[in-house]
Amino acid sequence: MSPHLSEDTSGGTALPTDLVGTVVPEQILHDDEVVLLLTKPSLLFIPYTSFLFCLGALMLGVLFAQLTQYTSTAYFTPTSVALLTVLACVGRLVWALLVWTSHIYMLTNQRIVTIKGVLNVHMFQAHLRKIQKTDLYRPLIYQILGTGTLAFSTAASSGDADSTWQMISRPVQTHEQVVAAINKMQNR
Repeated sequence: MSPHLSEDTSGGTALPTDLVGTVVPEQILHDDEVVLLLTKPSLLFIPYTSFLFCLGALMLGVLFAQLTQYTSTAYFTPTSVALLTVLACVGRLVWALLVWTSHIYMLTNQRIVTIKGVLNVHMFQAHLRKIQKTDLYRPLIYQILGTGTLAFSTAASSGDADSTWQMISRPVQTHEQVVAAINKMQNR
């Protein structure tokens, strides 16, 4: 999502309300709240989260197809095993697409909001004044892919992050924007 930005009354950059309205349900935003950032994981999230499953399915498919050549079953032929393997991989990619679609990461002038979940939707929200720590994780594979994960912790967290924004594009710029919004709110 790279929408056109406009100036909000508090001096930050706000997203157009028509764009926000298409992605975020109205009841989530407070009356005086302005959306500064609205993003999702990178599209690379889909193949990245599906890779190990698809690799395992392909390896098992090849092994099982080899075994069917030595047995005489009417149900499983190398062709049917290949078809089942492809269907399993496509099914996993479709599930990853649904998971990607369900992730919404939002920074407003007051809160951080994370919405995740296909079947069970989980929403994390914390006022910017309550955010005690933000971390940017960029392991080597994420650096190669040009992504990163932001983690947010409040005083109530028990060591682990309360919420994460997984595999976001432009992680350094996004982290800087989040930290600037937090600092602005905490310095009021």
